[in-house]
Amino acid sequence: MKKKIYIIEDNEKNLELFVAVLATIPNLEILTSATGRDGLNLIYSSNPDIILLDIQLPDISGTDICKQLRKDKKFNKTPIIAVTSFAMKGDKERILESGFNDYISKPLLIKNFREKIQNLLRI
Repeated sequence: MKKKIYIIEDNEKNLELFVAVLATIPNLEILTSATGRDGLNLIYSSNPDIILLDIQLPDISGTDICKQLRKDKKFNKTPIIAVTSFAMKGDKERILESGFNDYISKPLLIKNFREKIQNLLRI
């Protein structure tokens, strides 16, 4: 059975990279959105196994999306991963405290990114 990963990312180059890396993982369906509101609609209309969420989106922050999803029992256990260029001291802790399961900083370390997603898919 295919696993579903949803990526909400407004930067086209980053999105292309994520999709290219994730496409090398077998049995993975990849759905994408460039805005937070469209991404939320996509998530609510289905049942993702993992959500990759940019923090800085044009319409609603990834942090706000995560907090909203965590209020819904359907998404209590869904791994939500922050993907962000925020890498200052305290950013990771602040992001994780808002309900994310993990944090990936940009620019991506491709091997680490792929391994992290594969490990989450085994959960």
